[in-house]
Amino acid sequence: GRCNESAQAPLTSSVVVVMVGFFLVPCLLVAASASGHFRDPLSSSHLPACEWCGGPPGGGRCNEKCEATKSHFKTSITAANGMMSPYWRAAGTTAGSVDSPEVHASVELAVLFHHGAERNGKDHLCYMHNSVCSYLGETYCRSKALVFAPQEGGARWNWGANSTSSLSSSLSTFEVIDEMLLSLSNRTRFPGLRKVVVAGHSAGGQIIHRYALANRVHDRLIAAGLDVHYFPANPSSWTYLDGSRPVLPAKVDCSSFCRNATIAGETYDFAHAPSGGAVHCLSTYNNYGYGLHANLVPYMESVGVAAMLEQYRSRKVTYLSGSSDVCNEGVEEHCHKGVCTIVDHDLDKSCEAYAQGWCRMERAHAFVQHIRRHYKDPGVHTLVSLDDIGHSGCAIVQASASQDAMFGDHALDKIVV
Repeated sequence: GRCNESAQAPLTSSVVVVMVGFFLVPCLLVAASASGHFRDPLSSSHLPACEWCGGPPGGGRCNEKCEATKSHFKTSITAANGMMSPYWRAAGTTAGSVDSPEVHASVELAVLFHHGAERNGKDHLCYMHNSVCSYLGETYCRSKALVFAPQEGGARWNWGANSTSSLSSSLSTFEVIDEMLLSLSNRTRFPGLRKVVVAGHSAGGQIIHRYALANRVHDRLIAAGLDVHYFPANPSSWTYLDGSRPVLPAKVDCSSFCRNATIAGETYDFAHAPSGGAVHCLSTYNNYGYGLHANLVPYMESVGVAAMLEQYRSRKVTYLSGSSDVCNEGVEEHCHKGVCTIVDHDLDKSCEAYAQGWCRMERAHAFVQHIRRHYKDPGVHTLVSLDDIGHSGCAIVQASASQDAMFGDHALDKIVV
């Protein structure tokens, strides 16, 4: 709505700046392609509408490959049922593994990166390992950084449910992460560890957001001298802290749907009822995991809603949002009919999710405004909005702004090897 994007001219672009509140929002004036289907005013990739939601073709800027080793973490119930929790780590490093008994005195940084619905833990290990290497240098990432990626499964695993009901004992997804992080807090094994980054993309972003809200070991990690920072990226839904939701338009069309330049400067009104595409779930829109009203998983129940609300405010949380992650097959299907097919990477299209926004970018921006309203604190937590990034776990953690947020306080170590 803020840009004239339909100029009849050869493919060129120019940049203007639109003042929106206190933000300067770059808006690219891009001529239509032969099919006339550009619609990303914050993108410089000039990709057709059906392609840019996933980021540049083939990962574009991303380094997606690495040598990886699959390991198995012994949990507190391994002795009872013989089951271990698999995870991936980079091969050829001297940083060791999460649960090896050896002393790893050189390790200063630990990074957990959780996969999404495709459950491709190895790929996510490589995305993050390569991000650390490119930002902090090969020597640092191979000797001072322990990067690992859990390989999870089970029903409702992205909401912290227990792994299975068919075994004599089981653990929540959150409990597995608890035990992995507590292993890192062993100062005999990791005497030099200073910072722990806990990140996840897509359904993995859902896990890390809800884990940051609920986890029971954060204070123990802080007491062990660790700086713990959570980075949920591009989840399909969020767990709201109360019954308020953004006031959304009841209908959207091809010309107005999820315009990222508009979302970047939008200040949402909130009401204690769903709106937009969610008027049919008045009794369920605030149930877990869209809210905290009912149906909590056992791990969340053990913590309690009051405790979660109190602790979430003080935890270091940075939300990573790709400004090209605005696709919705259900809404946009007819917009490009006969030209291309929109891919929204399994966006949650339930009524409860639509109460949070029409697309992932809108849901992220609205949620951050929600928590600041809830706590009456405009400075609580941080949102990093990444132009030209779609629904790509690789692109989002290798973007320079994400790297600055995750590893910036380690920058001086680049010259101390």
